[in-house]
Amino acid sequence: MGTRKTLIKSQAGVKLQRIEHLGGQQKVVQSSWRLSTLRANQPRSFANEIEAADAFDMEVIAALSDPVIIDMQRRGLID
Repeated sequence: MGTRKTLIKSQAGVKLQRIEHLGGQQKVVQSSWRLSTLRANQPRSFANEIEAADAFDMEVIAALSDPVIIDMQRRGLID
């Protein structure tokens, strides 16, 4: 069984990926969504795409308020 990771969106150091666990003949057995950030928060996983997208939006808002993230954006280190 393999795993396929697809980047859905990325902004301000926040990434939302779809994680697909593959069975025989590369069929998707299970999907989940993973939210990661440059801030001190640990990566989070979601079973529901809408919840993951909402969490992404909230994390982007928080990241855009973080002075370290703002400085990284200004220096061109992140999108």
